[in-house]
Amino acid sequence: MHLAGPVACIALLAACGESSAPPATVPELGALGHPAVVTARDVGASVAVRSKTLWLFGDTLMTLTGADGFSYRSSTAGWADGASLTLTEPLDAAGAPFQLLPYTDAELAYNRTGGPNERFALWPGSAVESGGGAFVFFRSLKVHPGTLNYDGLGAGVAFLIFDQTVATRVADPLFLPPVPSFSVGAIVADGFVHLYSCDAVPGQLDSDCRVARAPVDDLTTTATWTAWDGATWNADLRAGQPVLHGAPGELSVSWNARLGAYLAVHSVIFSDEIVFHTAPRPEGPWTEARPLLTGAHHAGTNDYAAREHPELSTDGGRALFVTYAHPLGGFDEDVRVAAPTLP
Repeated sequence: MHLAGPVACIALLAACGESSAPPATVPELGALGHPAVVTARDVGASVAVRSKTLWLFGDTLMTLTGADGFSYRSSTAGWADGASLTLTEPLDAAGAPFQLLPYTDAELAYNRTGGPNERFALWPGSAVESGGGAFVFFRSLKVHPGTLNYDGLGAGVAFLIFDQTVATRVADPLFLPPVPSFSVGAIVADGFVHLYSCDAVPGQLDSDCRVARAPVDDLTTTATWTAWDGATWNADLRAGQPVLHGAPGELSVSWNARLGAYLAVHSVIFSDEIVFHTAPRPEGPWTEARPLLTGAHHAGTNDYAAREHPELSTDGGRALFVTYAHPLGGFDEDVRVAAPTLP
């Protein structure tokens, strides 16, 4: 979501996937709940923490001004019981949800001067459970007036305590340009946290996704991360080679017991279609995209930011729990839930 343009325009950074027709009918479970003052938000990443599901959202638009003087957030969070679509979110004294990823003093001062069209934004991408809380990986951007006019400033990590909705940022960023902003698709495998960065291919309607990893018990410093260079895990994070293509900036990656393989789910550009890939390892080799489902269409817009939520799947991984951002026109938007079934 971009406050200076249509809610769904973030998908313009995406890449095309396979265009074959998806299954005809997939059950829609409804939209994730939100405070009454929230009119739109996207992302919808999640992770199981203790007995609950933590939900993470990006740009969040509101009908009121919060106690901090802002009528928007660049990240918010809520907690649910398992697969419930009802979320618990504490509100500030004005009745607004809290900013999940706190700004530095300099970012806050800049946003007070130029926001919402000229501002710093902190967009969560994915999370992993740790010590009864969660590490949240996010991208940092500087947004300028106009559609999709922003600069990527890198990626960082923050820690969120169970049942809270305001995280503590690790002071130093994890990844700075020209290193890719690894922050989406977080998955723990073989003792490592794996993260992906999916970036547009210049001049093409395509994107390349690269992957990096770090030990689960030492993931907050850049020196512990390595990138897959096509042959090995390389300490030079700029050496990472594409492992998957076509994901529009965001995706999920999980181990699926039904398939006996890793499963990547993402949206398709300029389409309501949602697709999946499989691979024997987080670094691949990944298959070409296959159709999974088609989101609920709204005239003049397209759904985006699709991802699967493995902690909420059932039937041994056959029955999936998938969300996607669904624009409703103007700046209104829901995060909707669908339940596709694997073969």
